[in-house]
Amino acid sequence: MSRSVDLFIAAPDPLDAVAEKLSELAKVTVVADPEGRWVVREGETSAWLSGHRYIDDGDLFLSRYPWVLSGRTQAASRPQDTPEAALLRHVASALQLGTSWGVLLVLDLQYRENLPVAGPSGPPACDAAGPPVGGLAGPSAGHGTGEPVDGTAP
Repeated sequence: MSRSVDLFIAAPDPLDAVAEKLSELAKVTVVADPEGRWVVREGETSAWLSGHRYIDDGDLFLSRYPWVLSGRTQAASRPQDTPEAALLRHVASALQLGTSWGVLLVLDLQYRENLPVAGPSGPPACDAAGPPVGGLAGPSAGHGTGEPVDGTAP
């Protein structure tokens, strides 16, 4: 079983422009994949940039962030100590320095549900083997650890 690290990005731009800006500022490789997502690579570490299907939960307002950069980590690892988390922190820092976009780093978000993507232009759904997708649901949802990277409360 794997866990996830997710960098939510509050950018008003379309996904392809976000991918281009991310590549430019973070100096990482960003390529489109056939499923409508963008693969972000730094060395041997990969993450996926796409729209997301998470829903708001309590004080965690993920609807403020239309895009997410997600990486999978091994279940035996602490998510915050993985190469994927380091990549997302690097990208978050580059976006903070080069844009006015808000970012939110979330470690090990739980309780995903398959929900439709809002709007007709959302990305295609990802299967269980792809990056984490879905929404928070259930009475105990929201047990992941969120780090507001932009210094504001979510």
